[in-house]
Amino acid sequence: MAIEFLGHKNNLLDFIFGVIEKENIPTDGSFIDLFSGTGCVSAAAMKVGFEVKANDMLGMCNRFAEAALLNKETPNFKSVLPEITGNSNTACESSPFELVIEYLNALPPTEGYIWSNYSPASLHKTEHERMYFTESNAGKIDAIREKIKSWKYSLTKAEESLLIVSLMKAANRVANTAGTYGCYLKKWKKRALNQLKLETIEVVTSDKEHQTYNEDANELIKKISGTVVYADPPYTKRQYAAYYHILETIALGDEPNITGSTGLRSWQDLSSDYCYKRKAPDALRDLLSEAKCDHFLLSYNEDGQIPHEIILEILSKYGSVTTHEKSYKRYKSSSISHKGNTLVERLYHLKMNKN
Repeated sequence: MAIEFLGHKNNLLDFIFGVIEKENIPTDGSFIDLFSGTGCVSAAAMKVGFEVKANDMLGMCNRFAEAALLNKETPNFKSVLPEITGNSNTACESSPFELVIEYLNALPPTEGYIWSNYSPASLHKTEHERMYFTESNAGKIDAIREKIKSWKYSLTKAEESLLIVSLMKAANRVANTAGTYGCYLKKWKKRALNQLKLETIEVVTSDKEHQTYNEDANELIKKISGTVVYADPPYTKRQYAAYYHILETIALGDEPNITGSTGLRSWQDLSSDYCYKRKAPDALRDLLSEAKCDHFLLSYNEDGQIPHEIILEILSKYGSVTTHEKSYKRYKSSSISHKGNTLVERLYHLKMNKN
């Protein structure tokens, strides 16, 4: 099970890059992914030939981008292999990545931050029995994250991020949640009782100078330029920093002060204006006023905070706009059926005026 952000684009890549081909947008230039999320669009842009600049305010998303974009060669983990193999020169069929994953999976659980705050062990120090993970799996997360942290100066940035992304994905596969981390379930799901196990993830090498950023998109756009700017801002009132707070903690490896029954870390500094119906249109206007590119692509859907007509009004001030639509299955985090099963995704292509 992958980490599926609300509004993720894993199932829409053919649609997005089909539009790029249909609109004759050259793929030998630079591609700026301003709200990169779990990095699937950035990775796809790299594969078709773009030089990619990926950005997201969340630290966990920055790790996904680093893991996807920064591998100039197949990771060899040469600085940590002696610890893992005991300096053995015995031939092994496993790749260095596989050896590191096997080593991390074999670490015994520890009673660390995740164990004491996000498993039933939380009752030891609080009135809340937070059932996000079993005690065993929470302890494994702690042990693996601390080991990765101890290797910080021995790993390349790409290697470190590959391991952290693998850990986040493994944690997500055994999380006792309905999809996001806004709350935990009161009874154990079957998958939550499985043993946490890291897996290798796809590594795509590239000799281009891809870059990653961890900034507010509306601030970053003032400092960079590219052939294509692709914007996939939040659509709904749900703040990603709050809904994925535990994965953010795993990604950062910190031990923040937390509050409430869900153990929520402070997230207000990472709140997005795009999540508010009143603020979102002005946020988009501000973004467009600073965009320096030939083509501006905006992913948005019919449930978004900004109406279709307002988006067209904002975009058309800067050039000619075409709209492409695709229906797909709606993500539902509950059984409430107040909306239909399908959703219309729109990809707006703004060909910027030269002036």
